[in-house]
Amino acid sequence: MAEITAKLVKDLREKTDLPMMECKQALTENGGDVERAIEWLRKKHKGKLADRADRATGEGRIAICLNESRTVGGIIELQCETAPVAKNDMFIALADAFAQKVAAGSVAAPKPDDVRNDPEMDQKFTDVFGRLRESMKLANCRRVEGASLWSYVHHDGKSGVLLALDAVPKSDKPVGPDLCMHTLFTKPVAIDRSSVPPEQVEKVRAAAREAATAEGKPPQIVDKIAEGKVNAFFAERVLVEQLHVKTDDYGKQKVADVLKSAGVNRVTDVVVMQVSG
Repeated sequence: MAEITAKLVKDLREKTDLPMMECKQALTENGGDVERAIEWLRKKHKGKLADRADRATGEGRIAICLNESRTVGGIIELQCETAPVAKNDMFIALADAFAQKVAAGSVAAPKPDDVRNDPEMDQKFTDVFGRLRESMKLANCRRVEGASLWSYVHHDGKSGVLLALDAVPKSDKPVGPDLCMHTLFTKPVAIDRSSVPPEQVEKVRAAAREAATAEGKPPQIVDKIAEGKVNAFFAERVLVEQLHVKTDDYGKQKVADVLKSAGVNRVTDVVVMQVSG
């Protein structure tokens, strides 16, 4: 059996960033073999992961990865227990790795468990858990493709947007980033009115008709009032019909008009995520 020297323990600690005593125990249990000790630690941490699985994960981070041509991207939500861990560099790097994995895949909405249990990601996940000792959960994943992708993650890391346009904006203004910030602020229910679920539109229409009838409006007016309410709903909740929030830069223009001025005809996909733990 190899002698467990201070240098051997120090070398393992530098590789794993784990406490000295835990490194010494791992080496002792594995005859001084560093690689076997690392694997032993991973198995040990997997057991602790299972023990902590039921703990609440109310904090976390949104991470986004775009390919070099900005035509493919991944966005994920990685949860943890506490705010300090959500700001930890190792946790942030793990979230970024998950976003990269989703972007490199081929599924638009992969199941989080499938991404989490990928052998490469499982090893990274277990290693980070071993250092941070906090329950973590990959909660949401989405992959987006398009002619021109844009993204934004809020400074606290708790919310983010990934969207696709049908063309690269041609403007001296940051049209893509500005649209991402607009979207995160307004949280539209759909890209355009055709994408709004019909039952949601009918609910708005029915409520407006009921209110107008209760106010004693003539039957011939009730329908006009109802359609007016539906149009107002679209203007407030549908992305391309909303007034752009950055009025200092774009004036009082609808999002669709801002995009059209930049040579963009359509928003082809939008994903808004926020830490939901």
